[in-house]
Amino acid sequence: MMTRRTRQCSEAVRVGRLKKATEFHDAAVLIEDDAPNAAVDLFVDAGIAAADAICCCRLGVYSAGESHNEAIALLEKAERDVARHLQTLLNLKSKVAYSHQPVTTDDRKKAGRAASKLVEVARRVAQPETRQGG
Repeated sequence: MMTRRTRQCSEAVRVGRLKKATEFHDAAVLIEDDAPNAAVDLFVDAGIAAADAICCCRLGVYSAGESHNEAIALLEKAERDVARHLQTLLNLKSKVAYSHQPVTTDDRKKAGRAASKLVEVARRVAQPETRQGG
């Protein structure tokens, strides 16, 4: 199933992406009230890393392309119910990382919920009894 826009997962990749997802998420939670723009950026990074970990566990590959749509499509194959959370985060990415506009309280809450769900699912599917790929 590996293509030009996906990469094979090793155990090191799976573990590393899950660790980063958790670290980014936990850091975002700590700073979200005082630094909402930085927190949303970290929530986005957490969601992307969690999506990679989910795809590694379920499919044995993760998205390596530039297209957000491809990453979402791959996650839909791995764990359909959480792909919408990645979509939410990627919709906020340009605003938080590349524009002058500050994030709103609603943006921050949406990002936090989406990232939390993705990290929760990544942790669950990383359990040896639930893994299929990688």
